[in-house]
Amino acid sequence: MRARPPRPARWQLVVGLPWRGDRGSVSVELAGFVLPAMLLTIIIVAAGFNLSLSRLDLESASAAAARAASLQHSAPAASAAAQQAAEADLAGRSITCAELTVTTDTSRWRRGGSVTVTVRCTVDLSTLARMSGIPGRLTVTSVSTAPIDTFRNLAVGAVPALAGPT
Repeated sequence: MRARPPRPARWQLVVGLPWRGDRGSVSVELAGFVLPAMLLTIIIVAAGFNLSLSRLDLESASAAAARAASLQHSAPAASAAAQQAAEADLAGRSITCAELTVTTDTSRWRRGGSVTVTVRCTVDLSTLARMSGIPGRLTVTSVSTAPIDTFRNLAVGAVPALAGPT
């Protein structure tokens, strides 16, 4: 009995039989398509996680700045204290600001009033994703308000708030 010669590849495709040149195609698909997609997904998830941590850090810094401002006796001292508190709070955090702006609103500076602090931080996306080469910047803003104690001795202008008649 003689062995039959191998059938052409066209016949194998019509019948649905796998032909010999198909081996290893799954590993090529895995290496070429699935692994890069998984790597890109991991990078995007890590960047999103770091972004949420950065927002929490900025919220904490604005709250600390507002609290520090509300404990001062004058509006200029409140602005300086808010700037120092925001910088000190962000120094120990994971966020690295390329530009940090602290704005203190003392328009309601009186006993029983409040002070509002806005902290604006511009972050390089390369530091946010913990990978170099990612272009762009992201500006994150946080606003916090702290009450001023009703019984606090405040200086309003040149006259102390508790100065009575002389």
